[in-house]
Amino acid sequence: MDSRYLKYFVAVAEDLNFTKAAERLHTVQPSLSQQIKRLEEMVGVPLFHRMKHRVSLTEAGRVFLEDANRILRDVEKAFSRARQAAKAESGQMAIGFIPGTEMKVFPQILPLLSAAIPDLDLSLRSLTSPQQLVALINHEINLGFLRGPIPFPEIATTVVFREEIVVAMPARHELARLRKIPLERLAKCRFLRVSHDVAPTFHDLTMAILEQAGVHSSYMLDSENALTSISGVASGMGLALLPSFVERIVPPDVVIRRLDLPQPPTIELLAAYRKDDALPALACLLELLQNHSFEDAPARKRP
Repeated sequence: MDSRYLKYFVAVAEDLNFTKAAERLHTVQPSLSQQIKRLEEMVGVPLFHRMKHRVSLTEAGRVFLEDANRILRDVEKAFSRARQAAKAESGQMAIGFIPGTEMKVFPQILPLLSAAIPDLDLSLRSLTSPQQLVALINHEINLGFLRGPIPFPEIATTVVFREEIVVAMPARHELARLRKIPLERLAKCRFLRVSHDVAPTFHDLTMAILEQAGVHSSYMLDSENALTSISGVASGMGLALLPSFVERIVPPDVVIRRLDLPQPPTIELLAAYRKDDALPALACLLELLQNHSFEDAPARKRP
């Protein structure tokens, strides 16, 4: 059976309207009706109840819709895997990363990868951690630099490094004169926090710190990512708890201070990849990551 019949059927089943489905499929309604009729002849049972002003699925149609959606997903996955295999043969690799982390990882690791595989065609994609997990499952990227947790057994991870959580604040803020910030001094400060939808693990960690400090939820504003938070801090919208990599990229009117705690909180950056990905360039990159000791570039002097 031609998979187009399944696409036609799913479109009509979703819209329950032949005219709307035909518009979505860029065809005409009489042709679409004929295709659905042929499909019903192949299946051997009616899939739709046809009434004068509306269409509904039969019980057989409801069952067929579940299988049709599954088959179409499997077909698309097969296409994606074939394209990924073609990329592997041609020396292509795709890497996802959380916005901002590339400033620490890429300058140290990509020159080594380029030296090891000079002809590698590398593509880089800025994605949130949840987006990277979807891209990995769909074979759209080979490796992602992201935060855990990883809920998929087919994805393996290795820890790239751990970063301390620090406080970003305007240079003119009253707490900027301190070298380390006692947690209780944050209670009356307004904070920008990275949204849970964008970075659930980091969001939960910073929320736990802010709650321990006594910061009320009404004093918190959501931001899109660490870089957006830095812009908000520079604009005087509040302070932000961020991974320490930001120390090297904050503007002159923003300062970074450590928390005054016996054991400062940290967060892991993971390299995630599919266990069944046999791309030679991926194996090379993983070996480089495992053998490399990431060092922070010298931060600019701060007051």
